[in-house]
Formats: sequence, C-alpha cells, structure tokens
Amino acid sequence: MTEYKAIFEKIESTLINIGSQNLPANEIRANLDAFKKLEGKVFTDAEYYWILVYVVFYSGFKAATVNEKLDLIRKYFPDYRTVSKYGDNKIMEILNDIDMIKNRRKIQACVDNAKTFKSIVDENGSFQAYIHSFAPTASFENLMLLKEELEYRFSGLGRITTYHFLTDTGLPVIKPDRVICRIFKRLGLIESEEQLLKTVIQGRKFAEAINQPVRYVDIVFVAYGQVKSGDFGLTSGICLENSPLCSLCGVINDCKYYNEKKKRETLST
Repeated sequence: MTEYKAIFEKIESTLINIGSQNLPANEIRANLDAFKKLEGKVFTDAEYYWILVYVVFYSGFKAATVNEKLDLIRKYFPDYRTVSKYGDNKIMEILNDIDMIKNRRKIQACVDNAKTFKSIVDENGSFQAYIHSFAPTASFENLMLLKEELEYRFSGLGRITTYHFLTDTGLPVIKPDRVICRIFKRLGLIESEEQLLKTVIQGRKFAEAINQPVRYVDIVFVAYGQVKSGDFGLTSGICLENSPLCSLCGVINDCKYYNEKKKRETLST
C-alpha cells in the first residue's frame, strides 16, 4: 500500500531543507503556501485569458525561455477583446519583433482563442460562469468533461496543456508534465510517463492524504524535479531527468528507480 502522506512529507521537508541553504526556510514556506490559496479562487475574465495565453506559450518550451518573455507576451496579448480584433497585419507585427518568441502557431492560437473566449463570455456573462456550468468540483467526471470541452474549443490546448490550464485556474487536478510523470514513475506510482490520467489520479490521492489542494502537491513535486526553482532556494532540482541527486533525496527508500539502479551496480561489481 502506497504511503502517500509519508512520501509527500519526505519530499516537502527535503525541498525546504536543501532550499534553506540559499533562502530562509520561512520565505520558502511562504512561497509554497501561496499555492494553497488558488483552489476555489474566483478569477476575472482578464485573468482567465492571460492564463490561457501563457499556457499556450509554455507548451513544449522550456519554462526559462518563456519566463523572460512574459512581459512582452502580455504586451501583445493584453486582453481578449483587443486580441479578438487582431488580423494578419498584427500577427506579422508580432512575428517581426526581434525580441518576441517567433512561433506563428502559438501567436495564431492566442488570437483564435481570444475570439472563442469572447463568444463564450458573451454567451455566459463571464468565463467563470462558463466554468461553473460544468460543476467541475462536484465530481471527477465533471472535471474531465470540462477538460475535454476546453481541449476541443481552444487552439493550442492539448493532452497536457489543458491540464496546465485547469491546474492554474485552481481546479483540483495536477498537471501531468514531464517532471511529475518522471517522479511518479520512479516512485512506482505509474508504469509509463505516458499515463497522464493515472498521474492525475495519483496526484489527487496525494492531495487527499495530506488534506491540501492539488495545486500545492503539484508545485512541490515540480520544484523537486525541475532544473531550477529559485523561489524555493534550489539552484538545482533533486529528481532531475539526467544525473538525479539521489544522495540528497528524502525518498530513496521508496524510489523504484534508485533501488533498481543500486541493484544493477551491485550485480556489475
């Protein structure tokens, strides 16, 4: 039987202990706790559209690449009503900006999505009302129906990206990106990093075990496995894709990857 609470607490404490070498532990704690406040938050239409924009740009790109361009991206995509009026000339203007991420597909998706977003708001009164119409927190089935609807209606939202949007809008679902899928596979919680739905379900089990929002579970695991997490004092992640820092990890006894690695090393000596 998987000890979800114990595993999470080991990862959480390891994250804070190592990060506190570069950042005060209380500051790390405060930065982490901010992610406990997203679930149930009411977002404005402007906030929903901005999340939709940056999620599209993050998809398939390194976070650091997008992070340094966020201000410029927001400049070109300030609100859905403005962007819904963009034509080919505006798209070419954006593409010709030497400082902008030059990906026509993503730029076009944000323009198309502004038009779809506007029609949804005009029909429902607000995007929040549209989300609420699915009652996504009433059942996992409702949440998955909303996920399917968003993936169908909006450009640039795919199998993982749609989960990213749901996660960042405070809904109870983890984002099954490469980092989280890798850690869950190493812990033996999933058999393949392609098992997105199973990853999502496992994330919900962690949240239930620690009685915290899924978004909090998400950020702790992401910080633990991504290359850099400056807000949490880490100059390097711990459960990295290449050369993971197993000697620092708090869950090596629970880690299938680590134990198989040690077994191979023993057999080769």
